[in-house]
Amino acid sequence: MPPRPTEDINSLPIADIVWIALDRLRPAISASGVTLSADAWRDLSQALATGGRHGAAESVTTALGHIVDSQLDVLRKRFDLDLATALRSDLNEITARTSTAEFLELANAKAEAETQITLGAALLAAAGSHQYACCLLDVAEHDAGDIDAAIARRALLHISGIDGAQIDWLAQVKRWHDAATARKRGA
Repeated sequence: MPPRPTEDINSLPIADIVWIALDRLRPAISASGVTLSADAWRDLSQALATGGRHGAAESVTTALGHIVDSQLDVLRKRFDLDLATALRSDLNEITARTSTAEFLELANAKAEAETQITLGAALLAAAGSHQYACCLLDVAEHDAGDIDAAIARRALLHISGIDGAQIDWLAQVKRWHDAATARKRGA
């Protein structure tokens, strides 16, 4: 039996995970006006993963922040949900539908919002901005066994420096996040 995709994510170098997330969000980032060659996208992913510099990093991270914020707005305005609740919610429970087509469109909008939030937050975390780490925690806590959860987990482990082999890695990451948030408030 071939390995599960989440097992692949858990064994990939962080640079490859950043590349996967960046490539998946490339159309949304490009829609914000960022245009890069294929090689420049790859170089950018390396820079984000390693903390290096790249000429487009600021415009890309700004675009990522807008993507995450706009998708959080989709969940709030369209579904009246925050991310944590959206991840736990069955679409049948949160919306009345009039047709199969409408249901499929709503399901796609909800799933796309959750994915773009996860990938954007992971990329921003890799770039050094922990503003959306709480979103990654929501995804990791919900852990549906999907690629989004695996990417959220890897991003959290990367930014916190916590060993993912620890049984209580999530509790350690929460403590790290709480301490980092408290330091930021005190600063």
